[in-house]
Amino acid sequence: MRAEPEEILSHHPKRSKLPIVELLLALAVIVGLVIFWFWTDEKKPEETVAQLPQAVVPAKAPSLPPTPDIPVREEVTAASDTEVIDVDVETAVQDDAEEKTPLTAAEGERILQQQFAAAGADANLTKLVSGDQPLDLSAALVDGLGRGVILRKMVPLERPKQAFSVDRDGDSMYMSPASYNRYDGYTDAITALNVSVLVETFHTLRPLYQQAYDHLGLDPEDFDNAIIRTLDMVLATPEISEPIALKPKSVVYVYEDPALESLPALQKQLLRAGPDNLRRIKQQARVLREGLLAQ
Repeated sequence: MRAEPEEILSHHPKRSKLPIVELLLALAVIVGLVIFWFWTDEKKPEETVAQLPQAVVPAKAPSLPPTPDIPVREEVTAASDTEVIDVDVETAVQDDAEEKTPLTAAEGERILQQQFAAAGADANLTKLVSGDQPLDLSAALVDGLGRGVILRKMVPLERPKQAFSVDRDGDSMYMSPASYNRYDGYTDAITALNVSVLVETFHTLRPLYQQAYDHLGLDPEDFDNAIIRTLDMVLATPEISEPIALKPKSVVYVYEDPALESLPALQKQLLRAGPDNLRRIKQQARVLREGLLAQ
């Protein structure tokens, strides 16, 4: 588990009542979204004494299968053989030329911001597309997430206000269920997004996304595959209902089970959201994946 400020061990742990607060990301993604909404704060962890059953964690998530291509939508629908269309040739040529005029980056950014709002993004998620060069940011985040990497410094989202907390049972330590509540708000925001709007936005801006991906020195034809890889990684994240065992390593906490500690950073971050939030996020990712791959 990657060292986060919230997971730094205190030499003098302070006992206090477990706060009740909330949980992005995503994701989203949007894509994606998606999944950048699980950031951590910089407060010291809280430790509480609790009698907990021994943690039982599953084996490492299976390898992800090759990702399919997102179908390219036809821009023009051909008329049937029997259909007769009366059209002015000069007007048709002009309209056709206008239809094929590619969007500029500025136009694409404006569309992205409008559609993100139309999808129901809250004020926090809107920050993902309200900064400079949101298309370039999206391309970089998708590249990282497709590899299971979270580019934390590039994400302008608020971190949870509640401290990461740990429960102790003798010499054993577990991730406290109170920590899961920090991500409730982010999960609500992600699952409230209108997937149909997100899918339409992707197809509208696909050429600009691929162009931004190309500017990163990446294969533009792989951009859609990176999105599906991200969603597949979310869906492959193990769901753990039992308390997750932790252990100290230097001045941070890591997962005690090597199989969990070796998971990609994206999946380890999703585990912090708790099993209930994770199931909701996975359902949204599943619907988004199906929408993107639909013919």
